[in-house]
Amino acid sequence: MAALTMGIWITAAYADIAIVGGRVYTMESPEPLRNATVLISDGRIEAVGTDIEAPFDYRQIDATGKIVTPGLIESYSQLGLVEIWAEGTTVDSQVEEYAVGPSLDISFAINPASTLLAVSRMDGVTRAVVAPMPGSDPLAGLGATIRLGGDKLLVESRAALFGDVTSSAANFTGGSRAVLLQRLNDAMHEAARFSPNRYRAEGDEYSRQDMAALKGFLRSGKPVVLRVDRAIDILRCIELAEEHGLRLIVLGGAEAWKVRETLAATNTVVVLSASGNLPAGFDALGARLDNAALLQQANVDVLYAGSETHNSRNLRQLAGNAVAHGVLWFDALKSLTQIAALTWKMSDAGVLRPGAVGDVVVWTGDPLEVTTWAAHVIIQGRIVRMHSRQTGLFHRYRSPD
Repeated sequence: MAALTMGIWITAAYADIAIVGGRVYTMESPEPLRNATVLISDGRIEAVGTDIEAPFDYRQIDATGKIVTPGLIESYSQLGLVEIWAEGTTVDSQVEEYAVGPSLDISFAINPASTLLAVSRMDGVTRAVVAPMPGSDPLAGLGATIRLGGDKLLVESRAALFGDVTSSAANFTGGSRAVLLQRLNDAMHEAARFSPNRYRAEGDEYSRQDMAALKGFLRSGKPVVLRVDRAIDILRCIELAEEHGLRLIVLGGAEAWKVRETLAATNTVVVLSASGNLPAGFDALGARLDNAALLQQANVDVLYAGSETHNSRNLRQLAGNAVAHGVLWFDALKSLTQIAALTWKMSDAGVLRPGAVGDVVVWTGDPLEVTTWAAHVIIQGRIVRMHSRQTGLFHRYRSPD
């Protein structure tokens, strides 16, 4: 598909940039580089260190007294798929009536002109996972990864298969999770031996198009992301993934702390909201604020997601909540950067080292504190214009005259 460009939000073409005097977290060590310099050239990190002299012809950004980190990565969102939840014509995240499952590729619907991209970008989010939501089937479809600035929006289409095995998703299969999990297991076995010439869908079985997509996914090595909260259901999802040789990512995971040893043993990543301390239903009776801390103490990789796409900008605040309940500060920052990049196969993001992509944020203070803001955001070596629809409205109506 054609490249989706983002140039309208960037102040200039690639520039040679020197960020000088800051406390730099490269993410390769918990200890920052103090009074350090970060050089960016041709969209990538050129050098990072404390003994680097900024070339005279580089555009300098004074980071004295500030903190410098890689750009943050939102690990679950509908950015570019949703503008106003209450207005159906602006929602492309789910399919409710048309019969489609794993073949849905939401990358075709991502809108590079969404106002939510600028709002998130101004708070240091430089990349994001964009996922479909279940509408008529437990398997919602194939998600994508995007960058929130630079040459093009889409980083990778069909980056993961998303699904839901909570009690609400069981309504797609008659109301029982037994049928739901059996449907997924049977479909994957059928997809592994799928032949388009011999396949005939019966009843509510997946269409030929869905089975072809599912077979392609099973061979891709991409992760399956399943929304699941209840501890026993998490274990069943792990068994399902192991049976089919899949890399599982647990989304939600309200009771993940109960099965943290198994999650660690199977290298299962958990994407959660650090503010989930109350049960939203009977699936999440074991919800607790130190969920992330207990998981990381057991060596489970934890990622964070904004509680709602319109508030992806609060991603760092949620990670700060996790720190307030036992997560180490550097581990929380690492989850938003390097660990997220490794999980989503963004090999050139999430770190500050020579050759890495030039996604850098200069913060006025601790990025996990709500009183801090992003002074400068750089995406792919381009300085972002710190403007959104919200700031435009603020300046328009700040004076009653």
